[in-house]
Amino acid sequence: MTSVLNLILSHQPAAAVSKMLTHWNQCVSGESILIAYGGTKKEFDAIQHNQKFFADEPRLRTHDHQREFQSYTRLFQMAGEFLRNSNRDFNFVHFAEYDHVPLASDLNDRQTERMKAESADLLAYHVHRVDGTSNPHFLYHVASPAFVSHWSKITVRSDPDVVLSMFGSGSFWTTEAFRAVAAMEEPFPMYMEIYLPTLAHHLGFRVRDLTEQNRFVRALASEIDSIDEARKQGAWTLHPVKRLW
Repeated sequence: MTSVLNLILSHQPAAAVSKMLTHWNQCVSGESILIAYGGTKKEFDAIQHNQKFFADEPRLRTHDHQREFQSYTRLFQMAGEFLRNSNRDFNFVHFAEYDHVPLASDLNDRQTERMKAESADLLAYHVHRVDGTSNPHFLYHVASPAFVSHWSKITVRSDPDVVLSMFGSGSFWTTEAFRAVAAMEEPFPMYMEIYLPTLAHHLGFRVRDLTEQNRFVRALASEIDSIDEARKQGAWTLHPVKRLW
């Protein structure tokens, strides 16, 4: 039986997390949810959900995410520890930030079906190749000689110059790819929207875009439809939704 771990990152108060879980339970099973909490320890202790961990990581709690090189590496490593210690055999990991909300009642089934159809190891939003372009995230990184040379040291691909970008609020992984990426220590700080898909690619995993779902996952609230309208238009998820709970 296919099993998905739904890893949700939140920093909101415990009362808001409770409301968030009520919504998520309409789309996935409660026992499939693992909360990664980046708020205060007091609020973490108040969360009434058994599967949770406290993500006390400075590079998770950045303000200027690109320039401070926001990282999900330690977060993924802690989730990896949960996977190793779990008595369930999870085949996939679905990661979502608290404001990236599920809309489809069969969300995990749709994700696994798409993963198999694409023969993919990582499904993400707005995936594109950025090396040799004017993409600001790429330009910010490529100024460092260490970044330029790093991928040739670890790649299994014929072209070590490939750099990928993805939108970081949500992604869907095979457990094998998730664990492999989590096992790699960052040699120096890199922004997670560049680092995660590029690392997965150079480790030999297939990274694919979620195409028609991209329009429901944007950077600004003013760019998205209402939940009801998005659901009517076929949205699996919606981002950003910051005031639902």
